[in-house]
Amino acid sequence: MSTTQDGRSTAGKSIDIVFLQDATGSQGPYIQAARQAIQQICLKVSASAELSKGAIRFALIAFRDHPPQDMSFVTKNFGFTAEQSVMKKNLDGLIASGGGDGPEAQTAALADALNLEWAEGAAKMVVLITDAPPHGIGEDGDGFTESPDQNDPLQLARQMAERGITLFVIACEPSLSRYRNAVDFYKALADITSGKVFPLTLAEKLGDYIVGTTIETIETEKLIAEFEEVIVDDIYGSETPLEQVTDKLHSKLADTGVQITTLNVENIYNESPQSTSNTNVWLSAPTIAAARPKVVQVEGPRVKSAFVGMGARAPEVAFMPQAISMSQATRVVKQSAMRQSAVAPGGAMTPSASSKYYRG
Repeated sequence: MSTTQDGRSTAGKSIDIVFLQDATGSQGPYIQAARQAIQQICLKVSASAELSKGAIRFALIAFRDHPPQDMSFVTKNFGFTAEQSVMKKNLDGLIASGGGDGPEAQTAALADALNLEWAEGAAKMVVLITDAPPHGIGEDGDGFTESPDQNDPLQLARQMAERGITLFVIACEPSLSRYRNAVDFYKALADITSGKVFPLTLAEKLGDYIVGTTIETIETEKLIAEFEEVIVDDIYGSETPLEQVTDKLHSKLADTGVQITTLNVENIYNESPQSTSNTNVWLSAPTIAAARPKVVQVEGPRVKSAFVGMGARAPEVAFMPQAISMSQATRVVKQSAMRQSAVAPGGAMTPSASSKYYRG
């Protein structure tokens, strides 16, 4: 059984997992993979993370598109359940159909997720499974110039960060990278919450991705529970720069041999100065409308040649305990601070009203 440094057990932590499932016409294989993965997710996560029965809650929010592009539904919110049979039944009733102009109603689904009845004290994660961007980020042929529901995805992500919700994006490839801005945008959106984008080229691997991200999130949450107050005291009480706080924490955890069970997915994307710049533009912008004029064209294919066309291979996936990395220590520090902060564009933080360091 895992314990904190003062001997307290870390077993028994609960987790809320929300699936934002694209239910448009191309998503049939991924919906089927999610159905098949639910039991595997429950069994593997419960065993690996030492969770008690009923400690895992699932929610499913399906999304398609806004009228007039799609007249069936925008989102379908099934709410939380601790019963895997209920979650599977919800997925069984989901049919991949419709979709209109490419971009879909991801932003509406993110807003629904933010407003769910999350459990107090639970680890919280959202898994967005999609092969398309949201409306309003400047894609060719987008029928809307802004988010049709008046929400802004960048603002929603910052609110998620403040509430301790981590966003992971499962990028269904090679479809997603055919859009001009989608990959860079989603990298920024996930990074705001200290989450990640994972490229998925084989639908049947979806369960492995979700198990890996869930267990890594739970183990990260245990470190946050142990060190959050010390981290916040360093940042706001002692005014220590975040980078120094991160270095200090990483050294401490590395010296004591702390490991985190980590999901590593091979990067299939071609990186370039333009793509890095675009991600930083989205990260720093207050809204998608403010970012759009600053986004530049990325030259060349977005996906490496080994992963497309005839003879394409799937990215290598590894899931194992490893010494805590600097990026994981950064996640612990950032998430600890964000939960007691107002998060501004670019990641700037000030103490929130719930923090003892709030000065009004």
